[in-house]
Amino acid sequence: MASRCARLGSNTIGTGDRGLGTGTTQSLPDPSLSLGDQPPNPNPQSLIPSPQSPVPSPYLVLAIAALLYLTPLLLDAPLTDPDEGRHAIISQEMIERGDFVVPRLFGSPFLDKPILFFWAQAASLRLFGMTTAAARLPGMLFALLGIITTGWLARVLANEAGPAGLRIGSVAGGCYATMMLPFLLAQAPVHDMALVPFTNLALGFLWRAGRSGAFRDSLLAGVALGLATLTKGLEGIAIVGIGYTAYLLATRTLTRRLVALGILVVVVAVLVALPWYVAMNARAPGYLGYYFLNRHVLGFVTESQRHGGQAWWYYIPLLVAGGLPWIVYVRRSALSDASGKLLWIWLAASLVLLSLSNSKAVTYILPVMPAIAILASRSQKLVRHWRPVAIATAALYVTAILVAGPALARGHSSIDLTRYFNDEGQLPNHVFVMESRISFAYYLRPDVRARMHRDQVESFTLDELSEIRPFPKDAVLALPADLAERRLARLPELANGFRKQVGRYLLIAPMPFADER
Repeated sequence: MASRCARLGSNTIGTGDRGLGTGTTQSLPDPSLSLGDQPPNPNPQSLIPSPQSPVPSPYLVLAIAALLYLTPLLLDAPLTDPDEGRHAIISQEMIERGDFVVPRLFGSPFLDKPILFFWAQAASLRLFGMTTAAARLPGMLFALLGIITTGWLARVLANEAGPAGLRIGSVAGGCYATMMLPFLLAQAPVHDMALVPFTNLALGFLWRAGRSGAFRDSLLAGVALGLATLTKGLEGIAIVGIGYTAYLLATRTLTRRLVALGILVVVVAVLVALPWYVAMNARAPGYLGYYFLNRHVLGFVTESQRHGGQAWWYYIPLLVAGGLPWIVYVRRSALSDASGKLLWIWLAASLVLLSLSNSKAVTYILPVMPAIAILASRSQKLVRHWRPVAIATAALYVTAILVAGPALARGHSSIDLTRYFNDEGQLPNHVFVMESRISFAYYLRPDVRARMHRDQVESFTLDELSEIRPFPKDAVLALPADLAERRLARLPELANGFRKQVGRYLLIAPMPFADER
């Protein structure tokens, strides 16, 4: 993404750039040295905010983070479709069935996501009840962990502890907390939000293990990648692995010792994640083949998955807009030290990898955003501007979610159906919904949920619905009323069906509704 710094004839480089500006001259690391032999940083002081700079207090950063990421829990905003409602229903079903190995959606094994986020959400529902806030709490806590681990990673890469390290971590963590994409995705948190802390930890421990050779750091990196694998499959390993490996190759610092450490990290990660995957495959035969072959390999090389078909440049505007307001402070002068090279290469290599994949989604780029936060935090200009910009940004975000959040959530939720089905005391024999608008099921009374049978609620695309001939007489189609006429043009069997308005939704059936017979 950024051009390499020009190599000066004297093998020195100035750090007088206004983004880093110490006005000193430093020697570049000897490329012939192995990574473990290089000095921690050519000039660590260039990464530390100046004592005269208005460095954000850690307490201010935590206060802003808590305000941004805990306020949504207080709003009267229902779970949204498709992902937020679906994941909450799966976690709810875990508790009601007492099955914490196989995630299920309306009785059928849910094969598209691993287990860790569901475990966290189920624990929250068990502790705090089947409420909206309890369903959202784990995602918000993972978002806060993402902020904390971004600050920790910045300290590790700067090789600083004590007050200096705290200053570095506060700036980087504060940048990530107020960055647009992490904040927006946290409003309906999903698995990718939980992936960020583990990729941050894995990269930080890998960096320390590579420089010190510490066995403990290698083990911890493996544990972090194992938890990442339980969160989002191989995405975490790919994001961390491609960045760190590309860095070692680009800087010619790959050694046999680092290869051995890398093997150890992978082995530990496999040992952490494998027991659940094996148990899941035993309970749902064929799961491993489906998840790793269909979802990962075929999702990467073909457009067969539901997130396929996006342009190669899909992530570029997301990265730029999602990195606001801090991406404007990123400087290529960060390439002047080893950890800066790692951050730039991690960012660039991950962007290339994700862009090459045929399956693309907004959330996939989230684990790379800490790189932008840390790179931006190295600018002394940003440190001077951080407090007013962060406070203004936080005020804008909070105002937006207070004013528009509940209405937007209701507009993307099917909760209007809940009261009707609760009043009826049961669901029709088959409820067909479009585009996974199923969040209403989370709010059904326990006795209504207890009477549900397997696959009683099913989601279809319009093309799939149009192929159902004849339409089952005991089925009801639920779809947003404002989309009804356009959708029904493709469903002639229901064009003259019986209709019932339920809030924003329209129920359509071939037979009269029970309360109308």
